[in-house]
Parts: sequence; structure tokens; C-alpha cells
Amino acid sequence: MIMVEIICAAIAAAATIICACIASGQKKRDAKEAVIAEQRAKEGRLQLKMLDANAKLTVGVAMALKHGHVNGEVEEGLKAVEEANNEYVHFLEGVALDRIKK
Repeated sequence: MIMVEIICAAIAAAATIICACIASGQKKRDAKEAVIAEQRAKEGRLQLKMLDANAKLTVGVAMALKHGHVNGEVEEGLKAVEEANNEYVHFLEGVALDRIKK
């Protein structure tokens, strides 16, 4: 009878340890997924900014062609494209540095 109780206690202890290990691993995976989700969200925002900058430049070029002279819209579009590209490059460099650190 005592042997059965010892075996049951050992099984319960082993199950508790296994559950704790699984929970710990899940927390680590959740943390990694949160970081990846944040990076994807930031990348998505940067891509939208790049699309917006491209649209501004396209409108500026179209207006310059339509009116036969360059106007401020082209310069604004070029500045927006340059800023968006710089932000995206900084983002990619940050991601690369994070991966190198690991």
C-alpha cells in the first residue's frame, strides 16, 4: 500500500515538473512572438509610409508634366521618399543587429 502511494506521488511530481517545463517554454515562445509581431507591425507602418511618399512623388511628377514645369510637390515627394527610405534602412539595420546579438 505504501509503495503505491510513493509511486503515485512520484508520478504526480514528475507531471508537475513536466508541466512547469512546458509553461516555461511557452513563456519564452510567447516573448519571441511578441517581439516578432512588433517588428512586423513597425515594418508594415514603414511600408505604408513608403507607399505614401511614393504617391506624393508620383503626383508631383504628374503635376509637373501637366503644367510643363517643376513645382514644390516634386521636392516634397522626393523629401518624403528619402525620409521613408532612411527610416526603413535604419529599421533593417536594427533587425540585423538584433539577430547578430543572438
